[in-house]
Amino acid sequence: MKRSLLIIIAFFFFSPLFSQYEVRGGIGRPYLANSNGQPEVYLLNGLQGAQISFTSSQSEEHQWYEYSQSIDDAVRIPSTQNGKVSVITGIKEGHGYYVASPTGTGYVWIVDYSNKAVFLSGLRDLQDEYSCEQLKLIVEANFPPIYYYSSSGRHNTLQREFLLTYNTLKWQEENKMFLPLLVDTTLTENQVFPAITLSEPPLTNTTFTLTDVFADHFGIAQAITSEEYRAIKVEVHYSFEKDREFGDNEYQKSDTLSAPLTYTFTAYANEPVAAFYKWNIVKKNEGGQENTIAQYTDRIFQYTFDRSGAYLVKLEVNNNAQSKCTASDSIPIIIGTTNVFIPNAFSPGGSIGVNDEFKIYFRSVTDFRASIFNRWGNLLYQWTDKTKGWNGMVNGKYVPTGAYFVVVEWKDSEGKTHKKARDVNILRSKD
Repeated sequence: MKRSLLIIIAFFFFSPLFSQYEVRGGIGRPYLANSNGQPEVYLLNGLQGAQISFTSSQSEEHQWYEYSQSIDDAVRIPSTQNGKVSVITGIKEGHGYYVASPTGTGYVWIVDYSNKAVFLSGLRDLQDEYSCEQLKLIVEANFPPIYYYSSSGRHNTLQREFLLTYNTLKWQEENKMFLPLLVDTTLTENQVFPAITLSEPPLTNTTFTLTDVFADHFGIAQAITSEEYRAIKVEVHYSFEKDREFGDNEYQKSDTLSAPLTYTFTAYANEPVAAFYKWNIVKKNEGGQENTIAQYTDRIFQYTFDRSGAYLVKLEVNNNAQSKCTASDSIPIIIGTTNVFIPNAFSPGGSIGVNDEFKIYFRSVTDFRASIFNRWGNLLYQWTDKTKGWNGMVNGKYVPTGAYFVVVEWKDSEGKTHKKARDVNILRSKD
């Protein structure tokens, strides 16, 4: 009980007094331009019927003041109070207002925006300074500055707000396509004059529309649209798919692959701005030097990697024949050297799923053929799919345990032919 009483007492003495200013009047609803500032700057569309009310948490008398440059020059002004709410009328443009009692309630500055709206007369891009990575828009406008003073006399300039809208494209990785995107971004006055700088130029032809946010709030038409901008920036993405999955008896790692491997490469760019595609298949030698071994100009192409080595698939997209704007990317591919391992035993018909199939383990092998012979040299089984093997059966029956003979022939990743033979022992706990 005592603890609850202490909490109530603490809340009563240390919680801030409830207070609130509310500005009304003019045509439309007043606009609070900087709610976090001191003072709060309210814009009105005319001062017809303008008034400010103040609501406190208690019913003590409110004393209002009006100032022009600081509270040092403030003068008392009358108000009408009813309970906890007081109201002043006849407020002036370019003046500040506050209630001194109760203290610490903040300040309000009034601006009549009906005579301060921006007149926008021109919006154009700098065609003589085209940049692939940056775009500048020149804004031609006339407008008076908006000043206000803090209670301490600090002179401030209110930053107008503008809305810039235009179209571009946005890459959607999931669907592998560019989708239309309407950009609307709010800019401050300092970001608009003397020029708007876009660090990401549009990826498609578009017009730009600049709107005075304050005027738009009051329904005052203050917006301008540019002529069509001809996009030049290019953006490119790619995908690739291999023609097969790796066998469970094929040596491969996440960064080292087994040949032969055919890839289908696809480029995606913001057409029709992007118009020219160039693919280079580059192979690195032992010294790290790059040698181009193939070139393609199609958006989609296939290439078979059948030789070991480190490769780079380089993609470049240009917006025109003079390559004014380009975008590029590269795909590293490493093909491992040939490796062949022939086991010397397996146990078909023994423990199911455990060493019950004879397979050749390999990497980067082509033109494969394996043949199984018995001790008298008779061919029992043969296969050419290197991912397959022998289950130890002939004519649907397991062969007896003992020694057999396997001959494996293949071509390596350099195109050289190899042949290797060895004994294979069939083991089984019960024959």
